[in-house]
Amino acid sequence: MGAARKSAERGVIGEVSNRVQRAWGESPFYQLQLNGPAPDRVLSTPVDPCTPDLSLGEAVLAARLTIGPETLDGERDIARLWALASASQGPASVFLQQFAFLPACDALGESAAEKTRRLITHWLDRYEKWSPEAWAPALAAERLTQLCCHSAFLLKGADALWRSRLLSSMARQARHLANVGHCAETGHERLMTALGLSLAALVMPGCEDPAEKGLELLRRELRLQIRPDGGHVSRNPSLQLTLVIRLQMILKALEARRMEAPAFLRHTLGRAAANLQFFRAGDGDLAVFNGGYEDDARALEAALQALDPETTPTGFARHTGYHRLESARTLLIADAGGAPAPRHFESAASFHLSAGRARIVGNCGSGAHLGGDWAKALKQAAAHSSLSAETAGGAAVVAMQFGAAEHRRAEDARGQLVEIERRFGSTDDAPRHLRRLYLQNGGDQVKGEDHLILPTPALARSFRVRFHLHPSVKASLARDGKSVILALANREGWRFRSNFRGLKLEKSVYCGARAAIDALFELQT
Repeated sequence: MGAARKSAERGVIGEVSNRVQRAWGESPFYQLQLNGPAPDRVLSTPVDPCTPDLSLGEAVLAARLTIGPETLDGERDIARLWALASASQGPASVFLQQFAFLPACDALGESAAEKTRRLITHWLDRYEKWSPEAWAPALAAERLTQLCCHSAFLLKGADALWRSRLLSSMARQARHLANVGHCAETGHERLMTALGLSLAALVMPGCEDPAEKGLELLRRELRLQIRPDGGHVSRNPSLQLTLVIRLQMILKALEARRMEAPAFLRHTLGRAAANLQFFRAGDGDLAVFNGGYEDDARALEAALQALDPETTPTGFARHTGYHRLESARTLLIADAGGAPAPRHFESAASFHLSAGRARIVGNCGSGAHLGGDWAKALKQAAAHSSLSAETAGGAAVVAMQFGAAEHRRAEDARGQLVEIERRFGSTDDAPRHLRRLYLQNGGDQVKGEDHLILPTPALARSFRVRFHLHPSVKASLARDGKSVILALANREGWRFRSNFRGLKLEKSVYCGARAAIDALFELQT
């Protein structure tokens, strides 16, 4: 009864808070705070190197959009999309409110410009002044970033009145973010808000004060969220890629205004790019870890231009918690992270293995864009190439509290060895999982060992060790029942050998391919 009462009280408090926020946001007093010089142009156009999905642009302009499990059908009336999005508040709504359709519409060319402007006009008619569902800091920051990157596409050929309306709205949104950016709910949302605010205010004349506030907020969040080795606290390579691209945009916007870039900005960009390079696989995309995706090779190539030519690649991201073993054409990246933070992935001791451009073993990826229970399921240990514990039927996972993890590394003329040991619990006598991964020089052999130390009877009966094969790999169980023949996409053949008698081939899932909406999963992780 006590818990139910507290929950009800929190619900009432939240409802009252929302009403007060709405009343203040819609009040003429707050609207006056958003007034200021109206920009007549953008001073520079940031370049978004990500490859657009043209099918998404075509779907939006046809007023029928599907993102994950959600479909919004405006029956060929694009004005209806905003009403449908407002009612759903699902992934498609987030996609639209972020203006994440702009890259694809821009790529479609001038033939799509007029219809795109009409879609934005309907947004202005509905949300131009203020709205809690459209002006949330993270949504507004991403929307401003997209508008800045694709301003040339939108403004070319538009009449003067529409140009003035759009630019004025962008300036008002930037001033709004300068007021509320620090109130974003999560650390990642505050970081993305700071990036979006800084960029938008720098490319629009008359927004010098919001730009100063944005850079100060950015300085604070980078200090809190970027580890000494340049990695983001999420340990998500895709978020790392987005961070590097946005920092590059801000740096170039400062250069376009002939303003000296703050020292923290150049320093952080260099470290973040070096950390990003750590996750680049042989096919040019990213290794899939902690909710990330393979992502976009073209964007990754552009982001790595921020690397200092004198930077020496490292095989160990000490503070982010990853090891990289590489020999000849074979690459192994191991996750040596400790206990997962709330809402993070149980990924410790999992790994990525590839040969040349062909992926062999990895993790299942993120299901945040799929809706339902997918996001929760793919955070569990069973969705990673590591050890998990579950019932005999695999229907339920045995509760395990992951504790600290320790890792050691050794190299000699014969190869490279990584040991990762993680505890199930916090006591000295708690069960432990020890994994050894060894890459032989020449790259033609990878060896591994998994040990359960002091297992409880329940853990000894229920543990599973999974190696999730990439969908491009064709696998067949050998007659001896102890090995699997692997045919890779590059026509190489590998053999997986085991001394474990229970070796089986089972179906898996893979959600590591590039997401239809890159920013969506960032807000939901």
